[in-house]
Amino acid sequence: MQDIMIMASLLSFLNVTLLAILVPGGPIENRDFSKLKGIVFWGFNLLLILLGITSFIVCYLLLISHPNAIFITQIIAVLYFIVYMIDLAGIFPKSPTKMSKPLALFEVINASMAVFLFLFVTAIGHVGI
Repeated sequence: MQDIMIMASLLSFLNVTLLAILVPGGPIENRDFSKLKGIVFWGFNLLLILLGITSFIVCYLLLISHPNAIFITQIIAVLYFIVYMIDLAGIFPKSPTKMSKPLALFEVINASMAVFLFLFVTAIGHVGI
């Protein structure tokens, strides 16, 4: 039972790590977001930061088998998926710089990992572990 929760925690950690490597100006994300101003820029960044911090907290909650860990992880997985899908669809954030092929590939992989995380913890919840 504890082994499965450790695996869920590691999957959550992998998701936050995959998000972190996509930081603008980093090795993969090279688009220019200077046109995003004020509340839009800071709101989006705050969402991503809170998503990352909450993911680390969820890693711990999964390790201690907190009663709400599965539900919170499901929410986080859905948020990861939404973030990647709106970016891949070109909805937000908009940039004059086109998304590179490696970035698009990483976002598809990351979105897939978010789906996998959701399905994994949902299965745990249904089994009752």
